[in-house]
Amino acid sequence: MARRDDKLPEVIYRKHPPLLSSEPSPWVRQPARHLPLFLLLALLSCALIAIDLRTGFGWLQVAAGKVSGPIIHMVDLVLAPVARSVTVIRETLTARSENADLRNRVVELEARLHSSQTALEENIRLRQLLDLKAEVAPEAEAAEVLRYRNEAASRVMILRGGGSQGLSVGQPVITRSGQLLGRITGITDLVSTVRLITDPGSSIGVTLEKTQSQGILYSRDGNLFVRVDRAEEVPEEERVVTSHAGELFPKGLLIGFIEGEAGPIERDPFVAADLGLMKSYRVKTAYPIEDWERIREVLCLPAWGRELPAVAGTRP
Repeated sequence: MARRDDKLPEVIYRKHPPLLSSEPSPWVRQPARHLPLFLLLALLSCALIAIDLRTGFGWLQVAAGKVSGPIIHMVDLVLAPVARSVTVIRETLTARSENADLRNRVVELEARLHSSQTALEENIRLRQLLDLKAEVAPEAEAAEVLRYRNEAASRVMILRGGGSQGLSVGQPVITRSGQLLGRITGITDLVSTVRLITDPGSSIGVTLEKTQSQGILYSRDGNLFVRVDRAEEVPEEERVVTSHAGELFPKGLLIGFIEGEAGPIERDPFVAADLGLMKSYRVKTAYPIEDWERIREVLCLPAWGRELPAVAGTRP
């Protein structure tokens, strides 16, 4: 074993240099060596002070401006278009964003306006329908049109409402303006089928209101015509209403107005018109036939055991 007094390696006893040296600075140890530099700095400081007191450093600023002015001008020439482009791009993006917001707002407002107009139109239609119901027959039933079928062989309307709503076969169907459309010919618990007066198989007894002439209303190619005795004088715009002698409709329901004499190809081929016994006239409906596909509500009149008051025909 090593003895207590054995010498340890020298590295253990090596001393580290102190953090703060106590040795004097070179300026203190050799002042004469650095004296010329000190004097030069002092003289330069005094010279600068003298120049500043007497003339200032304006000349230095002018010189610096002459040197830096062209450089700054060139930099401005280069950066100005870039700055303008950045400004235009930023404004364009801002305008595009605002335009998108405005378009969305316009679409939203148009949707609200359309919804409001639709609700207003529906309220007007329902009000007119209720007024007509109160005028003609308080017990009449309003019904919504589900489908309008206008084909060469069959022209019908399908209504929402059937036997469960109190509707029955044979009920006349009119518009809110009083225009006769047809009569219910088929019914289920939920829907009803209306055979229109424009159906090719339709034939209705009518009366010309002023002259009280009797005639037969028929349809050809979806248009309406009335045939009367040739001896009858029929003025234009004469109101055509259902006849008291008819079996399908009550008296006085408005069909339309006389528009003029029918042409040769418009005459009813199933009567003796060619023999000169009858004459045919075109009938213009109070509610244009071409607009029937846009009808949304109708009024189903009750069974007609009594006369109905005349209904003025006006377009809604």
